[in-house]
Amino acid sequence: MAFTRWTLAIISLGLLVADPASGACTFNLDTSSPTYPSHLVDSSDQIVQPTLQNGVRTITLAANQLVTVACEGSGNALTATGVQFNSGKCASSGTSLQVGTQNLGYGSLGCNSVVKETIKETGTCSSTGTKIEIGWQVSTTFINQITICHVESNDNTLYAIDTIYGANVAADDKQNERPSFRKGNYYTGVDVDTAYSQDGQLITVSEIVGSSSLGAQYIDVSQSYYFARGHLAPDADFIDAGSQDATYYYINAAPQWQSFNNGNWKALETGTRNLAISRNIDLVIYTGTYEVLTLANVNGVQKPIYLAQDTNNNNVIPVPKYYWKVVHDPATNKATAFIGINNPHLSSVSGADVFCSDVCSQIGWMSWTNRFDIPKGYMFCCTAAALHNVVPHAPNLGSIGLLV
Repeated sequence: MAFTRWTLAIISLGLLVADPASGACTFNLDTSSPTYPSHLVDSSDQIVQPTLQNGVRTITLAANQLVTVACEGSGNALTATGVQFNSGKCASSGTSLQVGTQNLGYGSLGCNSVVKETIKETGTCSSTGTKIEIGWQVSTTFINQITICHVESNDNTLYAIDTIYGANVAADDKQNERPSFRKGNYYTGVDVDTAYSQDGQLITVSEIVGSSSLGAQYIDVSQSYYFARGHLAPDADFIDAGSQDATYYYINAAPQWQSFNNGNWKALETGTRNLAISRNIDLVIYTGTYEVLTLANVNGVQKPIYLAQDTNNNNVIPVPKYYWKVVHDPATNKATAFIGINNPHLSSVSGADVFCSDVCSQIGWMSWTNRFDIPKGYMFCCTAAALHNVVPHAPNLGSIGLLV
């Protein structure tokens, strides 16, 4: 939509305005958001997300556009009506959303509490995994946000799938406070919070390697050598606060050394979002784990690292040896796979560790300060097919071209 100078001036004041040329409604989310914003769901069953207009986060509805004003979650409701799911229309005046007999500005489209996601199991995946979807139940319609493949027997997530929307991701809510990670209905009999705590990691790793002093060399907070709750589908891939909060489940995480998490992996996540923004494209993102990290014990024997045991003394929450991410552009049907080695304690990386022909030099949109920096996560790149040939649970996209 083309904004006139008059329209933009009023938007800058934080008002809901109509473009006189189109009758559209534009909401300024930076100045007029309610405490607990509702979701506006369009006729295609998609949550309407903001775009960044002259540095302002705005939601634009077409003249007379119909939406569902949704306050997802048990017992939740739109404060103005007391009803959970409401029909709304961009009012003909262009200054409000018509909900029933009321004309409501965006600041009045708040819920009684924060919108709440739904988690449901929808089948199987890989050979032993449970397919889990995190999304939004809007009346009888479920809107998917993240698809996860989780192996319940050892509390291991193989992959997560999400979509980055290039037209919207730059308008993400950067003021949202991060919630704590939650177990949901998973990790039965496992104290996941303690397992991920730095004290818990030190105890566990020391027991595995047979020495508290050696364990302290591995878990060294001063060097960022401890396991972060590594998001698979990261919160910053999503725009509104409710959708960001919905990523904070342990099934959407795996143990990742903090030096890697905040190093080359963070650079990859940021570079991927920047690609979507710069080319204004939607990207389907597959993020997963592969194999189990080993560390040498006091006798020099490599031991697999798990963060906990369940009530039957089975090892659970394995630390991945590799993290991988496939960035797929469905419009051109091209993709690139990125792989990072999750072990800052390696003295060197061998040819066997890099299990495909490295094509990173061909990927012009992604760069790192030093992708071979082992503590920050040694990175290499593959075709999607080459990754799938080694990692069976990675997506099988066929022999498609590189996303360069």
